[in-house]
Amino acid sequence: MNTDHVAAYFKALSAKDNLGVAPHLSENIVLLGPIFPEPTAGKDAVVEVLSGFLRTIDSLEVNLMFASGQDVAVFFTFNCNGITVRGNEHLHLDEQGLIDSIEVAWRPLPSAVLIQEIFAAKLGFQPMRLVPA
Repeated sequence: MNTDHVAAYFKALSAKDNLGVAPHLSENIVLLGPIFPEPTAGKDAVVEVLSGFLRTIDSLEVNLMFASGQDVAVFFTFNCNGITVRGNEHLHLDEQGLIDSIEVAWRPLPSAVLIQEIFAAKLGFQPMRLVPA
């Protein structure tokens, strides 16, 4: 499977080019990530979330990418307000090579929650909290 759309998608993310991510996403994309507890579905909704993320972060760098068939794994690091987060995404590609599914994980968990709180404050939705057991 050709991963050109994935490479271009991450190039746009790294450049903080919110318009540049859209051409690489399928119309029926589903995003599962650490920002919202429920999946985000549909190209317009996912682009809106990604645009907000890009307005929130300071930088993003891809560290490793590998593919198997229609599945791609990407490991990256991003920074926001002096907080460094390591992330990974499992992307699934449709028959045209467009991204139709993104599943995101961030580490360490306390930093991921801080980023989600910053993002929530900027976009006006409910922040999540990390609560000790």
